[in-house]
Amino acid sequence: MGSSEVRFFKLNYEAVINELREYAKKALERGALSVILVGSLARGDYTAFSDADIIIIVEEGSERPIDRIAKFMETKASVDVDVRVYTLEEIENMMGCRSRIIHEIAEHGIILGGKQEIIKRIKKAIKQKSP
Repeated sequence: MGSSEVRFFKLNYEAVINELREYAKKALERGALSVILVGSLARGDYTAFSDADIIIIVEEGSERPIDRIAKFMETKASVDVDVRVYTLEEIENMMGCRSRIIHEIAEHGIILGGKQEIIKRIKKAIKQKSP
């Protein structure tokens, strides 16, 4: 008779956050204004297989959002990193539309680096528009 083996996988949250803070420093050097963690790692409901959902906010950009990502893709994190890059104007427009990502930033966003004021403005905009 053979024996079965059960393996448990655990994500080292502190190590991942430290890696993402280092990633944020590099993103700021490349022109990011703010680097914000959202998703399961920010909410605390992550699993060993979760990725890091990162929102990068830049001053302006003439490229499409999908084309801006290449500038910020370099990462050596132990988790997959899903990056989205928005301009301040795009964030303002999303605040006006009350988009899902704006709610996610307001409710659970964690600043990994850069300007804190952006999250404060988003939270204020969400509070003002709440019924």
